[in-house]
Amino acid sequence: MNISVTDRPRVFLGAPSILTPQQQPDLERWVAWLEHRSCEVVRVTRDSYGADPWRLLTGLFSHSDGALLLGFRQLDARSAVWRPDTKEEARSADWWTSPWLQLEAGMAVALRVPVLVAPEAEVEDGVFHPDLWGTHVQGTALTDPGATADHWLTAVREHRDRRTSAGQG
Repeated sequence: MNISVTDRPRVFLGAPSILTPQQQPDLERWVAWLEHRSCEVVRVTRDSYGADPWRLLTGLFSHSDGALLLGFRQLDARSAVWRPDTKEEARSADWWTSPWLQLEAGMAVALRVPVLVAPEAEVEDGVFHPDLWGTHVQGTALTDPGATADHWLTAVREHRDRRTSAGQG
């Protein structure tokens, strides 16, 4: 069966723009996984955001059927403390990823786009914390898409069907 570009689900792929040589193969594996499942992968380079990134992202998510956010390690926060010297003082997550991924997740959820997050080991900040995974945001390991990713992909295809039947091509 031939799938035209307009029939393929569009998936926004968010990931930090700078990766280590060890991280790059994981990104490439996810791109191949999406393409093997006949998805059109939409990526934005750092230079593309411009002066008004909100307009760009809103437009992309409005025409996307899913968002896959790869939480690669970016900031070593193993010695960081949240709310020091208060009754809520706590150790932070070990590693943080790009804060842009948090914004992209929020925009995708607000626009009702199915979101899948795949954090690298020890990344549990914000949307990458397993306690926040459920209806609007699903999560899986960065190293293995697994059944959760297949379930998310079903939601992506359903979103594509609703979007294309509504004439939003």
